[in-house]
Amino acid sequence: MSVLAEIWQAAKSIVVGHAVTWRSTTRPPVTVNYPDERPDLPKGYRGIPVLKTNLETGQLNCTACGLCARSCPVNVIEVVEETDENGKRLRRPKVFNIDMSRCMVCNLCVEACPFDALEMANHFEIADYSVPNLIFNKEQLAEIWKQYDAVRLAGGEKP
Repeated sequence: MSVLAEIWQAAKSIVVGHAVTWRSTTRPPVTVNYPDERPDLPKGYRGIPVLKTNLETGQLNCTACGLCARSCPVNVIEVVEETDENGKRLRRPKVFNIDMSRCMVCNLCVEACPFDALEMANHFEIADYSVPNLIFNKEQLAEIWKQYDAVRLAGGEKP
């Protein structure tokens, strides 16, 4: 590369760099003073997978089929189906736990559920000093679903 070409490339990169800086200084700031201000979360924000409840019956939509647990790449979902005293399956979860200390929030469990039982809630303030406190049971997941905005994005759907 000739000296003139190098000088041209250097001058061009300086102009482009200053143009980027100038554009950034004319935009309004996007800093949010969290936790005093709450960030505006977009629809479909993945905070935590939660269990959806049928509002008419009050029952969980989950049938304990276990597809969510099988689709989870890091095996953080534990599902145990409830049975009666004769061993007959009752098609509802006796145990449904999600270990959020290892969850990748990948949405594969939501996409795998054929019963519309899982959604992603925009609850993201789940930090804790103790890992066992990050294991959420079915009652906690249903309560989070009631308190926070949750949405089911499956099948490549866009928010």
